[in-house]
Amino acid sequence: MNKNKKSFLSFVPYFLGGLIVGMFILNFDALSGVGSFAPELSITGLAAAAIFTVLGISGFFQLKSRAVKREGDTDEDELEKYIYRKYADISLCIQVGLVLSLLVTGVAIIQQTDAWIFVASGITMIAALLFLFLLPTLLPMMYPERDLPSSTDSDFADKLLHASDEGERHVMLEGLYKTFNTMNGALFLGLIILMMYSISTGDNQIFGMIVIAAVLIISSVRYVTSIRGKA
Repeated sequence: MNKNKKSFLSFVPYFLGGLIVGMFILNFDALSGVGSFAPELSITGLAAAAIFTVLGISGFFQLKSRAVKREGDTDEDELEKYIYRKYADISLCIQVGLVLSLLVTGVAIIQQTDAWIFVASGITMIAALLFLFLLPTLLPMMYPERDLPSSTDSDFADKLLHASDEGERHVMLEGLYKTFNTMNGALFLGLIILMMYSISTGDNQIFGMIVIAAVLIISSVRYVTSIRGKA
């Protein structure tokens, strides 16, 4: 009962936040002309995407070099902490760069901005996507003493989870659970904002609302069926 209560209460801030933002949108007509700022928003988003992607790629090569060149007097505990955090930072940078570049590419196509913005964002997106797929290839270099699955294995994620020790699995599962809750709350908030935006501007966002609602339902069904099958 307490868990259900906490789960329900965790959605309250998102609901209230959605209402507050929605009321702000209803009384802020400038949002109806957001399309006129497309070039400026695209350039800003492209710059941010490029920065995050470059940081991720440079970190990739730094981590690869550090993992391969292990010195005999290196403190193994400190090294393991470094490569673990470095890998997490690289993953975050590349994923943020990928999402931003995809967003800018979409805006460039819809708003028909300058061609160079579309080309640059497309190149950034491809680079981020490439290194996102290459990132797991660092794991055998980071942990040469462990029998880790190949990144090309179709069941890589499941095999990596089973190859991890109890402590690592706990950290990963805790992170995934927090991500699931945050994603559900954020999508719920986005649904409310889109609804208020449609009311305020008259710009129909029904399709976007349907997509978000579908993602919310699918993720919840997937989560429940997954844990229900373990009972």
